[in-house]
Amino acid sequence: MKLELNILLIASAMIVGSGFVSCSDDDFTETIFDTTEYPLDRSLYTFPLDTFAKKNFLEPYNLKYIYKMEDIGSDLQKNLVPAEYDKSVDLAVLAKYLWYDVYAKIAGEKEVFLKKFSPRIIHVIGSASYNTSTGTETLGTAEGGLKITLYKANRLDPSNLDFMNEYFFKTMHHEFAHILDQTYLRPTSFNTISGSLYNATDWGSKPDSVAAAQGFVSPYASMQAREDWVEVMANYIVKDSITWERLLNTASFDWEDREDIDEAWFDNLIKPGADRDSIGYSYKTTGGKFKVYRKVIARDANGYALLDSDGKIQFLEEDGIDGRAIILQKLEMVREWLKTGFNIDLEEMRKEVQKRQYVTNPDGSLMKDQYGDLINRLTYPTVTDPSKSLMDSLRNEVYIYKELQK
Repeated sequence: MKLELNILLIASAMIVGSGFVSCSDDDFTETIFDTTEYPLDRSLYTFPLDTFAKKNFLEPYNLKYIYKMEDIGSDLQKNLVPAEYDKSVDLAVLAKYLWYDVYAKIAGEKEVFLKKFSPRIIHVIGSASYNTSTGTETLGTAEGGLKITLYKANRLDPSNLDFMNEYFFKTMHHEFAHILDQTYLRPTSFNTISGSLYNATDWGSKPDSVAAAQGFVSPYASMQAREDWVEVMANYIVKDSITWERLLNTASFDWEDREDIDEAWFDNLIKPGADRDSIGYSYKTTGGKFKVYRKVIARDANGYALLDSDGKIQFLEEDGIDGRAIILQKLEMVREWLKTGFNIDLEEMRKEVQKRQYVTNPDGSLMKDQYGDLINRLTYPTVTDPSKSLMDSLRNEVYIYKELQK
């Protein structure tokens, strides 16, 4: 994510001379711009989406939903492609359902909040935006509080909520949180909680587990304080209770990454009957060695797990950082900031997002399948018509305008 603030300075000059009338005699209109309302072309294949965007974004929020990629509004240094029409339809209805409709409900009168704080442009790009110099990927941008760009639309898949949350829904809340942060600044004390741990250059190589142990909800949050702030808000909103608790549990341990592990160590570890090491590590070969991300535990002289008298692994805390407590501290600050600055209840917002994403029980709790996983509501058969899903109904909010083309 990059945050750009473009300020347009307009200089005006007044020429005084005998051949000019006074300002009081000028016949001014309300605006210098062309306000003529041009009708949408019903012969176009894209007419249904154009009409939906006009009715649901432009008219209520003064927001343009641009899915026909514009070169002038794109990063010309990247190899980008436009979004496919059907994917643009899905992203439009989901942006309304899981973003705008949520804020309209939780933040009070939409005319007051969304019309005031909403960006003026959502620009949709079909491809990913890779940063070759750093090996990272830009998921979205928020420019000057006026424009949000969303990438990777052509890979949008409503059946995969984990992917959707990571690359789209979280990005929406992340970028919008930047806009809100420019309006009502976060507490300055937040910037010092993890001040010495921010790393603007190497965050991309930091594993999720190591970031969590340091008190960050994601590696990107460890880039700088302003990204940390919005990542806390965005991740908490879209992560279900199971995933959030897993994050906090990971943050409860001290993690390390080692690049000097030889093959003999790893071979011994995976032999049948071998003492198990700390759980949750990953590895990859680097120069004939193994790079391992693992929980910090007591080890013997050979580097293997040193078990206690009960035969259990002894987890250690060496860096003096309680990642779980820090994440919860940051979350509480975000919660108070939203309530004080915008009268938004973060818990109610998260609950609203969750029940729109997942199937709920009659008592309002989230339903689980036989494996204990939450059930995707977007693709779940509806009660009224088992052959249809919620996603079908949302798409129909666009396709209904095909009737106007007949």
